[in-house]
Amino acid sequence: MARPDDFGASEGQPAGDQRGDPLVHRPSLWIHGAGLSGSTWQEMTQHLPLARTPDLPGHGAAPFCTPPRVEGFAGALLPDVPHGSVLIGHSLGGMVALELTARAPGRTAALILIEAIPTLRDRMLRLWSARVTARLLTSLPPRMIAWLSGFGQSDAAKTEVRAQLARHPRKSLSAALEAALAYDGRPHLAAIEVPTLVVTGRNNRATHRGAAMMAAQIPGAEDVMLPGGHMLHCDNPEGLRHAIDDFLHRRLG
Repeated sequence: MARPDDFGASEGQPAGDQRGDPLVHRPSLWIHGAGLSGSTWQEMTQHLPLARTPDLPGHGAAPFCTPPRVEGFAGALLPDVPHGSVLIGHSLGGMVALELTARAPGRTAALILIEAIPTLRDRMLRLWSARVTARLLTSLPPRMIAWLSGFGQSDAAKTEVRAQLARHPRKSLSAALEAALAYDGRPHLAAIEVPTLVVTGRNNRATHRGAAMMAAQIPGAEDVMLPGGHMLHCDNPEGLRHAIDDFLHRRLG
């Protein structure tokens, strides 16, 4: 694993690798996490003409998927995956990116999993906590959920999470959590054949075990830990882009 400070934020330097941006001329699909939308990637993708940032079902302008399942989300996005794409998924979006890569390996050139785990079903405490959260979501108003979700986040992440969640109905986050609870991507890991990078935030230990599992079981996968928390694209966008660019330069050329 690379040292966290290897890809720390660089003051005054724009996101992207100094050797040239490997994503400028390559299609990429950026898949957001639960309660967010494709607009959360704006800073990361504003200079990438071939980047696509779709909304997951039930988020942003996308219709709901019934029942809400990661497999259904992947099916909805599959037509939006150009051949040779780099798939980049954050949190729940990482589950969807994993499912897409397993389902259509010929379309994927590389897989980037950011603050993602393959399942919530490997630990009883985590599964129980997620179920309790799902029940709470049925009673709390969206603005209260958005406010509570900001606790423990950096100022940048707090602002983004609260702004994004406030625009979604309560049903949206509840459905996303239901999809994550039902998913188990562990059977896919050993069959992933594309270059894979697993990225975690040093401050969010909740994902470290699951991310390590993916890095160990996906053949040839690399992993890196960066300064920041769960919302790495807000906490450390420069460091995240440098990590992605370095990986793609080495593995795709």
